[in-house]
Amino acid sequence: MNVIPPLTITDAMVTSSSVVEVAPAAYAGGTTYALNDTVSVAGVAGLQAVYPLIAGGQYRPHTSIFAYVVGEHREHVSSVFWGYNLRTGRTCAEQHTHLIYESLAGGNVGNALTDTTKWIEVGPTNTRAMFDLLRSTASTAPTEITVVLTPGVRTNSVALLGLVGDSATITATSGGVPVYSYTEDLTTRASAGWYAYYFGGFKYRTAFAVFDIPPYTNIVITITVTAATGDVSLGACVLGMYEFIGDVQYDAVSDVLNFSSVTRDFAGSTNTMVQRRNVPRTVQNIYIDKALVNSVRYLRDALNATPAVWAGIEDHGDGYFESLLIVGFYKKFSINLSFPTKAVISLELEEI
Repeated sequence: MNVIPPLTITDAMVTSSSVVEVAPAAYAGGTTYALNDTVSVAGVAGLQAVYPLIAGGQYRPHTSIFAYVVGEHREHVSSVFWGYNLRTGRTCAEQHTHLIYESLAGGNVGNALTDTTKWIEVGPTNTRAMFDLLRSTASTAPTEITVVLTPGVRTNSVALLGLVGDSATITATSGGVPVYSYTEDLTTRASAGWYAYYFGGFKYRTAFAVFDIPPYTNIVITITVTAATGDVSLGACVLGMYEFIGDVQYDAVSDVLNFSSVTRDFAGSTNTMVQRRNVPRTVQNIYIDKALVNSVRYLRDALNATPAVWAGIEDHGDGYFESLLIVGFYKKFSINLSFPTKAVISLELEEI
């Protein structure tokens, strides 16, 4: 079992990203705009400056009133200009935290995002969704996502989960010199025979992890997810230094918590069935050497109520790999010390 305690990805670590945020329509000089319309003009570094209209008719943007778009949701500005637009149910984004907030009140003008009677946090913006491990969110872009990360610390592992695409590539450089490259074909055709192999539909892998990146302190990691057509998504991008906590035994269990609901009438017939999320969970026993017990105890304390990546099998080509890959937290982490040279961990994991 390899465990990746995740690095917290800061703005300084994100060297570049192709996941662009959606701005309002570009300003057109000949267009008549209504009160509260918004327009955008191209800015530096691919950002968009967004302007609210403060009067009906034709309006030329002025640099004294603007905000950078950090999502499909306009940047929150505590001013009357934005107050007209921030009605109940409307959303805005905080540029520095990359979080989206929804307005809880009408006439929401000049109220700080920290005012929980006026605003509720609803999640990360599109560019940062892949780094948010506390919610089931994903970054999405048409045909390709490319993100370049400079951790600034030793990093030997990358886990990608919630993948939608045809292939994913991880490359790394140190001092501008290539030191690592791996491409995973996400298309697969699991089949029980020749007929299913030739005529069965394709399926797609949704997760994989690598644990062999050279741990240079100046490592620069590039992650690319591509698809021939349609959107690609990346639900979780986790970087860190993995820790080995022992060998998972053959009695491991892959399970789910089913949040769907079914109602029946007095005779037992189904009235309604509401499909909701299945939350993956795993149960496994792990054998570890006695010498590793203290380091595992320290890790247990460090990951208390903290999400991490847990990989029961290191070989991502193994048929059980995805079943035993969890980005989540432990519900049970007991260490049985009954044996003189080995200990047995009883571990129950639940996905975020």
